[in-house]
Amino acid sequence: MAKLVYKKAGHIELVRHSDSARFLGFGVVQSIDISINQKTSNLEDGNSDWDLVFSQGKDGDITVNLNSFQPKIYAALSGATFTENSSVAVRHIIESRIPSSAPYTIDVKNEGTPATDPVPVVHDATDSPYVNVSSTPTTGQFSVSGSVFTFSSADAGQEVVLAFDVSETGDKMEVPEQSTRSIFQMIIAGEAVLAEDEGTIKHDSMIFNSVAPTGDLKPPTRSRTPGGWSFTMAMQRPRAGQKPVDYRVAR
Repeated sequence: MAKLVYKKAGHIELVRHSDSARFLGFGVVQSIDISINQKTSNLEDGNSDWDLVFSQGKDGDITVNLNSFQPKIYAALSGATFTENSSVAVRHIIESRIPSSAPYTIDVKNEGTPATDPVPVVHDATDSPYVNVSSTPTTGQFSVSGSVFTFSSADAGQEVVLAFDVSETGDKMEVPEQSTRSIFQMIIAGEAVLAEDEGTIKHDSMIFNSVAPTGDLKPPTRSRTPGGWSFTMAMQRPRAGQKPVDYRVAR
């Protein structure tokens, strides 16, 4: 019997039972933690210091830790709809300052061209709104033409926050008010090395017939320090004629 040492996390494949949709793009996998538990119940024996222990079946879960975020995977796990390569309005919020000398304009061309519906908005440093006008803004007003925001000379040097939508081709995830939890087949494919010969690689795979998301589905925290996220799949009763877990390793 081979003595295996795992030095890589492995790769993941999910197949949704309801429609056979397949998911392979899990990005950067940090680790995969598999746990299968033997459930028991204890009955006290009045004539012994030791309880009677009875088996009550098994349960298990797989926790996957990822260091990149894949919206399509998140949508599949959360029961959301996911649309690829569609026209989407992406919100942009920019902190800027009106120039202290003419021209009193802010060009956001690097962000894209602001959409006209909904109209762009501008707030000052006290979070009070500027008024959007068609042209020739005066104090507390602004106008937009293409990617250029124009202000009055009376507001020169003021800090402002711009918010606007940009129409782009992208992906969209929508979480419905009510959704159902999907059941998946989960395959973990990877490799191990022999304990007595690190240069010998053995490929293996573990197939979980039926699993479902459980617990929190928390996207990565947004901060200056990059972070990951995780999800947990609870093992379910397998489909008729199938095994709950099937492990295979090359000899």
